[in-house]
Amino acid sequence: MPSTKLTPEQTAARFGVHKAIDNFPSKLTPQEEANVKVVLEYMEIAYSPKDNKGASSVKHLCAPGNTFSAASTFPEAHTAEEYSESHSHVMSSLQDLHIIQFDVVVAKENFVSLRYTATGSHIGGPHNGIQATKRKAQWTAAGNFVIDEKSGLIQHWWKDWDKMQMWKQLGWVKPDNDKVEFA
Repeated sequence: MPSTKLTPEQTAARFGVHKAIDNFPSKLTPQEEANVKVVLEYMEIAYSPKDNKGASSVKHLCAPGNTFSAASTFPEAHTAEEYSESHSHVMSSLQDLHIIQFDVVVAKENFVSLRYTATGSHIGGPHNGIQATKRKAQWTAAGNFVIDEKSGLIQHWWKDWDKMQMWKQLGWVKPDNDKVEFA
């Protein structure tokens, strides 16, 4: 299936989210379009220091009984609402955190997968006892979503995130922040 690029203006007109999509399927069914819209709206809210006020900010996009899985990055979050709550705490440290672009968005039936590039600076409160470093980071992450076919809301989300590279850039790796290398 050929892919296309969407400018921030095209993504905003189509999905209500003002972010470029670098690789996007050229043809989707109306239901797949609706599923992408739900996922992009969730991501826009969850990654907005202004709009993410915790779990209640995304509740309207989450199916009852939904699940979330990202044991290595957010081990305490087990629902999409709990992820938004946990992420709001990260954003209290990274007060300018935002998604730069969606690198890839794919939709097939009730599955939506995306990879995105984000950035943020530690200009806010402490993170795990580390005072603001004023350092900036850029990283990638990916999410795979299942949309509930009856409600059209997020039923499950798996998240993968290049957390250690982000933490290294921000100076959040202890004990020798700048000397630590990862294989």
